[in-house]
This record gives sequence, C-alpha cells and structure tokens, in this order.
Amino acid sequence: MDDETLNRLAVEALLEEAKLGAKRAEIMGPSGWIKPKECINKRFLHSTLRNVVLSNKYQLKRKSEKQLRIPEIGIRCLYTEQDLGITMYENSRFIFRNQFMTIENTFRERMKEICEKDDGIIFTEDLKAMIHLVQPNEQDMTLLTNMLKKYIQKHEENKIGSFVFGPVVMRMFYHLNQPEYALQAFENEYLRNSFNYRSSFLLNSNGINFIGNNNVLMYAACLKENTPEALKYALAHWKKQFEVMRPSGRSYALISYLAIKNNAPELALDILSTIQRDRIMSIRSLKILAYMNLERYLQIIPILKQIMENNTNHNHKYSIFADVIYELEEKLKAIDIEESVQLLDLIKQAKQLEFIQTTITLEEFLLQPIMNRRKFKFQNSERKFKNQEPFNQERMYGTRNELQNYL
Repeated sequence: MDDETLNRLAVEALLEEAKLGAKRAEIMGPSGWIKPKECINKRFLHSTLRNVVLSNKYQLKRKSEKQLRIPEIGIRCLYTEQDLGITMYENSRFIFRNQFMTIENTFRERMKEICEKDDGIIFTEDLKAMIHLVQPNEQDMTLLTNMLKKYIQKHEENKIGSFVFGPVVMRMFYHLNQPEYALQAFENEYLRNSFNYRSSFLLNSNGINFIGNNNVLMYAACLKENTPEALKYALAHWKKQFEVMRPSGRSYALISYLAIKNNAPELALDILSTIQRDRIMSIRSLKILAYMNLERYLQIIPILKQIMENNTNHNHKYSIFADVIYELEEKLKAIDIEESVQLLDLIKQAKQLEFIQTTITLEEFLLQPIMNRRKFKFQNSERKFKNQEPFNQERMYGTRNELQNYL
C-alpha cells in the first residue's frame, strides 16, 4: 500500500471520527461529561458507566504482560472495627489513660522492676492496664511481652479461670498498627497457646450441672467456716464449675473474700480479674482489700478514680463499703508512702460525694439472704411508697450507727 492510499484512508478515518464526535457533542458537554441540563435516562447512564468499567477491565486484562493493575476505588472489609471489638478497646483505652494519667510513668517503672525479679508477680489488673496504656514504641512492646511471659508462667499451674488476654492483645496491635509485633506474638513459644481461645458454654445433657443458688450457699458456708480447709474445698469446686459455666457475681465475691481472710490476696485478685462486671460495689471493695493486704497501694488509685469519674447512676449511688475505706485510711495513716496523699484525697472526695455505703458492711452484704429479683424489686417499690423501714433494720442498727459516725 503506497503513501497516497495511506493518507486517504487516514483522512477518511478522521472525518468519520469527527462525525461521531459531533453526534456525541449533542448530548455531551465540552469536558466529556453528560450535560446536566439534558434529561438523561438514569438506566442508560448506569448501563453506559458499567460498560465503560467492564471494557476498561477487559483491556487491562489483555495487557497483563505489562503488569497493569486496576486502580482500587474502595475496599469493603469483611468485618468492621466494631465487630472486631476495636471500638470497645479504644473506649477502654481512653478510660485507663485518664485513670493512670498521674502515675503512668511510675506504673511502667514498677512493672519493669517486677519483670526483672525472679519471684516477681504480674497480676491480671496490671496486665489489663498495660495492654491499654502501651504505646507504639519498642520499650513498651518489650515491657508488655515480658509481662505476658511472667503472667503465663504464674498461671500455668494455678488455673482458676485466668484472664483471656489473647483477643485484647490482638485488638491492641490492630489499634497501634503493629503487624510485625502481632506476628512475633503469634510465633512466640510462651504466648502461642494464648491465641487459640474459643468461647464455649457447656451444658449437661440432663440440664445444667451447677445451679446458681446452690453454689452461692456452698461458698457462703465456706466463708462462714473460714478455714484453710474450707478455702481448699471451695477452690476445688470452683475449678469444676468454671469449666462448665461462669459462676455468679455473688460466688466471685464470696470465694474471693474467703481467700483474703485466709491470707491469699493474690488468689483473690486472680479470681476477681476474670469477672466481666467489675464495677459491682462488692468487687471494687474486694479488689481494694486484696491490694491493701499485698501493700500495693498504687493499684488502688485507678479504682478510686474510676468511682469518682464514672459514678453517674443514681439508682446505685453507693460505690464502696465504709468498713473497707476505714481500714484503708487507717493503714495509710500508719505508713509513710508516696501514694498516701493522693489516696487520702480520693477518700475525702468519696466522703463528700456520699459514695460510701454506711448502712451495711461488706461481709453482711455478701451473706444477705438470696432473694428473687422480681420479688426484691417489688419490695423496694413498696418501701418507697409506704415509707417502710429498711430491710433487717434491727440486726444492722448498731453497725449502721458506727459506720455513719465514721463519716
């Protein structure tokens, strides 16, 4: 084909393209987009755009030898952050940062010292706090890894429902955008089994193995007996029950108080740390008692700060028992430690805001008769409208006066 013929064909192609361009110009604007003033059928527009996208994908696929990629306009994840629990973790992180605002650096130094000791003990509350305080730097990541190892070593033999930290740690890595450390945690020999957790709820084929009220009576009887043998018996029953179903909040409190009374506050903390509803008044008070017996007063500060900041539920005004606060205050006056000033100030605020329960002691509260919730609510409503006297007033009269005089 000679040059003259090629030129003629090129001119004809240009003329044909010009005619097509003129037709497109009737419905298209100068920038190539459809004129907004024209009344365009939406189905036609959708079909046109879809065909353009499919055509582009086909052309790019044909040119795969040039390693061209289709640009990703958007990504739809299989799970949202809320489904993964990231939102809940971020909220908890904000709470922990506020509670540890004034003691965060001191807390880190204490944890480093404990990890360096052969006989150092990392409690579940310490681990929870560090998981929510950790920052994306090598020092914090190393400290957290050491704390996890220390925690696992302690709980290998004494398993009474240990805190399942695997999912929380993964949420932490996700939030801090630390995939390399997350992979290291998966490959770590000490931590590997901690990420194989799957929640389960086992029932006997003939019904539930453990009936809640019966367990409460058994733990209450052990507390009344208050002997090392009673604690051993209660723990053996607790381990069997925990494998089948989660015990009630009253059961948690009773066995923890029994452990504290038998000089095992570290055991009480392990049990209390596995309860989900840790803002119950009795649970808070027991944690303070346990830390007090261990002389770890630094960990009591976040508990009292949480009471000051989050107690907005007017239906449950009281947050801590007066006999526990009284014992803490007396110990703080007898010793000289750095945390005394801040703790005494928080106790003073709790008194001023009337967050202290003075009508009943912790032990009396735990040993109250079991009452059906509906019946309990009905009796409470009757007291409001009939101005009846509080429950069991004769038995508690002396105790109430003594505790109120304390304030």
